[in-house]
Amino acid sequence: MMTRIASVIALGAFFSTGLAQEPPQPKHTASGLETILAQIAKYEYGQSPEPLFQFTMLVQDSMDALTRTRQIETRLLQFLQSDATVAGKQAVCQQLSLIATEASVPVLGAMLMHPETAEMARYALARIPGPRASDALRKALTGTSGSAAIGIVNSLGQRRDSNAVPVLRSLLLSSDAGIAQAAIHALGDIGSRPALEALSAVKEKVAGPLQPAVLEAYLECAGRLAQSGNRNEASTAYRRLLAEQAPSMIRVAALIGLAGVEGKNALPTLSAEVGAKDPQVQNAAIRLVTSIPGRDSTVALMDRFGSLPSTGQVRLLAALAEHGDATARPVVTQAAKSDSVIVRAAALAALGKLGNENSVGLLAEAAASGQAMEQTAARQSLYGLAGPGIDSAIVAAIGSSAGKTKAELILAAGERGNMAAADALIQAARGPDPEVRRNALRALRNVAGSAQVPALIEMVETAEATDPRDAAQALAAALKRSPPPEMNQVVSAYRATAALAPRLALIDAMGQVSSREALPLLRDGLRDSSPEIVRGAILALTGWADPAPLPDLLAAAKTNADPALQVLSLRGCLKLIAAPSERPIAESARLLAEVMALAKQPAEKKAVLALLPAYPCDQALRVAEDALGDPTVANEAQVSVERIKNSLKLRR
Repeated sequence: MMTRIASVIALGAFFSTGLAQEPPQPKHTASGLETILAQIAKYEYGQSPEPLFQFTMLVQDSMDALTRTRQIETRLLQFLQSDATVAGKQAVCQQLSLIATEASVPVLGAMLMHPETAEMARYALARIPGPRASDALRKALTGTSGSAAIGIVNSLGQRRDSNAVPVLRSLLLSSDAGIAQAAIHALGDIGSRPALEALSAVKEKVAGPLQPAVLEAYLECAGRLAQSGNRNEASTAYRRLLAEQAPSMIRVAALIGLAGVEGKNALPTLSAEVGAKDPQVQNAAIRLVTSIPGRDSTVALMDRFGSLPSTGQVRLLAALAEHGDATARPVVTQAAKSDSVIVRAAALAALGKLGNENSVGLLAEAAASGQAMEQTAARQSLYGLAGPGIDSAIVAAIGSSAGKTKAELILAAGERGNMAAADALIQAARGPDPEVRRNALRALRNVAGSAQVPALIEMVETAEATDPRDAAQALAAALKRSPPPEMNQVVSAYRATAALAPRLALIDAMGQVSSREALPLLRDGLRDSSPEIVRGAILALTGWADPAPLPDLLAAAKTNADPALQVLSLRGCLKLIAAPSERPIAESARLLAEVMALAKQPAEKKAVLALLPAYPCDQALRVAEDALGDPTVANEAQVSVERIKNSLKLRR
């Protein structure tokens, strides 16, 4: 750590000097090395790091040449035995750690015994492969204390030195808590059977912060044993932890480890923990059981269901749903009738994945009459229920049910896009129940097609039978899924009825579809004697999918004496002008100029001014400049002028 901190400080000092040139390249010769080492021998913290950089580069450039590297190692060992500064020796130890062999062990081992060099020596020794480095670290451990001992213990753990277990075991109950904790972690890193036994021997003897440390290290040991192939020993270790009633997170980790090494054989133990009172342990056990494929895991959860409190049942139901085994369907179906609302809601949600066609009625009834959370869960499950017989079951249930249950089934058919339910929905829309009729028409928006157009036209015409607006929207949706000739039926129906409400509903449907076959009729509607029909025609043409009705709306704005209808026509013109088209910019500007000339209210004038910059040309600029004299829109006009001018500058 000291070496790393010193390197960071050195780098910071170097870059803070503001030098533009790169540091000098190292001299890759023996004399070059000696020159650099002579400088490093006098180096103190805070001085120029230039020799450190040269030294680092020299060592790194020599690592590909084994002979050269060994020569450098020998020279560095001599340096460490000289009277060089501590800072210089630290820099050398850092680089030596990259190239050192067991030949460096005696010198570094001796340095371990001196407080001023112990840490740098340990840093280098910890990275030397082979048993001699470990031997040196173990030997030094008996003659050190405090932070030096902690560092050596940490290094032994990092090296996973199995021969260090006896000495580490002797430190587990040390009066120095730091040393004891380091020994605990080191044994966990070593992860051998003796390390596990050493930790097991002190599990009951330690207290305070050391106790969880021992348990965590014990778990680490068990995991390393499993990784090395000693699965039986790892399994035994995990089971011991479970038998000792360890803290929650330790038990959870032990369960995870046990499931990993035993797989399906762990089911009895995992199943028993499903009944744990601790929610963390219970959650983990349930999750682990469901991670084991096959019917046995489903049965294990089902067997536990009845003995759990409601919160546990909720967790288990969610796990069964995630597991996806239909074997659990009877338990889930029965749970949907529980006395607990949270259990019922969880069961209804689980049926969305585990249910079949026989679940349709139960879900529909819960959606119709359950409490809020039940209704939400039931509806979501009913909408998402999968299987070849689900849609047919919903259609059959629509015909055999009534009231709110029927209404929920109808909504489900619509949400599922069940095209086969279209005729059943038409029949429901003709029924006496207003809620059922309304839901049926809304569902028909998603499923009606050309076959349902005549019936929907009839519903629009029969104002007393249903809401014409709902019927018109369903009719429009059906027309969009139909060939163009179907629009002729709508036009004929309009001409055949004189009643205002159906006529307005049919106009609404025609506007939503934007069919050319309807344009002549809607154009006639602009000149109708009824203001309501005129208004309906304007709105229908305003929502048109292309600019074809623009001339008609502009003419209506010029000729209509009703101020409200004139404003409505102008707004329709603006919407169609703004719609995507291949119209030239100048033509769009000309149309906006016409609208501006007709506009009487500030709102419409401001709308024109907001659109003008989208069509930058001389005419658009003139329209905006002319509006500068109108105090009601002067600010908006100024903004429009500036935006148009900026666009024109860019174009020119």
